[in-house]
Amino acid sequence: MQPQPRPAPTTPPEAPAARARAIVGEAGAPRRNHVGTISLAVAVAGVVGCRVALAYGAAPTTWLTLAAAAFEAALVGGLADWFAVTALFRHPLGLPIPHTAIIPASRKRIVEGIVSMVEDEWLSPEVIGARLDRVAPSGLVLDWLRDRTHVQRLGEPLRDLLGALARMLTEDEVVEFVDRAIQDQLQDLPIDPAAGRWLAQVVDSESAATAFESVASSLANLAERPRTATQLQWWLDRGARRLRAEGRRLVPLVLRRKVVQRKIVDAACSYASSELRSAAGDREHPLRVLILDAVRGYAARVAAADPRALAQAARLRQAVVESLESTPIVRDMLTQLRARLEHDLAEPEGYLAGLVDRQLRAGIVELLDDPGRRSAFDDWVRRTAQDLLRRHHHQIGITVRENLEALETDALVAQIEDRVGADLQFIRLNGAVVGGLIGLLLAAARLLAG
Repeated sequence: MQPQPRPAPTTPPEAPAARARAIVGEAGAPRRNHVGTISLAVAVAGVVGCRVALAYGAAPTTWLTLAAAAFEAALVGGLADWFAVTALFRHPLGLPIPHTAIIPASRKRIVEGIVSMVEDEWLSPEVIGARLDRVAPSGLVLDWLRDRTHVQRLGEPLRDLLGALARMLTEDEVVEFVDRAIQDQLQDLPIDPAAGRWLAQVVDSESAATAFESVASSLANLAERPRTATQLQWWLDRGARRLRAEGRRLVPLVLRRKVVQRKIVDAACSYASSELRSAAGDREHPLRVLILDAVRGYAARVAAADPRALAQAARLRQAVVESLESTPIVRDMLTQLRARLEHDLAEPEGYLAGLVDRQLRAGIVELLDDPGRRSAFDDWVRRTAQDLLRRHHHQIGITVRENLEALETDALVAQIEDRVGADLQFIRLNGAVVGGLIGLLLAAARLLAG
């Protein structure tokens, strides 16, 4: 098969060079031996020994003649194979003999032959396509998802997307949208007998008791705060000044004293805190009973369609909607929500990150659990892979060529010799052995022929 021209490499030479060095480094230590050299040395020693023996008076016996002929033939065979093996990689003895240093001289043709063989035969579209037909991509995906780290890696882009969406929560448009939605919901609250019946049920529910206890405890905490006492003293002092401005004398005189103000405020705050905590813990507390009975009575009037009660509820709703300044509250709430979301999504072991990973894995497993969808997924993967293969199959040849051309000629020759050198040594041994046997047979034939 003649090598076909291939597209030029599209990546810088440094990358394939590094890959080539890595591949060579991972191939393992070369197998080296000196069997060929030893066999040639034995042949030389045998020839010298036999010829010395014959030259210095040894009787030319049959066995000595046969041995000399065998060693001479082994020497010829060993030298011939040494020359042939050496000529593959370099010029023997450094002499520029024609048709030697075959691999360096034919490097370009060898590279193109390897590229053509790998791209068009070993890894041809038909071969890879046949392999893809035997693979079930859905099974590989399910097996891959058994590793938790793989699921986390798969869910990372989704968590990043959710984090980007969380950062949008504090944008002015989002804050305005949530604020407007809250006001619209308040404005759309129905004021009718059904609302009264709902309110009556809520008042008698366990959640209402819990809500009352929470509100009462919060108000008790508010009454105990030093800032509350300071604020009340300021209001007392302001009231005393206003009374004095109106012409009154006795009451302002008493109220303007700091000691009196502190005593009144401390007593009021202490009493309020005590009563509120008692009401929070005692379901029969008079204050608690009074408030809940008042709400029940109002709910009963609304449920009975009392015009005054309905009008009061409508006015209350309108007043809340008109006076509600919810934008700062909404912005603060969304800011805290954003911070919490970003923190939880950034932690691989966080609740939301774990939820994303679990739901993602469960969704994929559920999708591939259905035989029909599983088969459709496998077909889609195969069609997509084969389409990409047809479009970019030439990249296989480019990759092979880049890695081969990235190596210098001397390095490429050395690597080939390191990998096959041990086998070539045995070729040299075989040449010496076969040559010796042939020489022995020819010498024996001469002796028998007279």
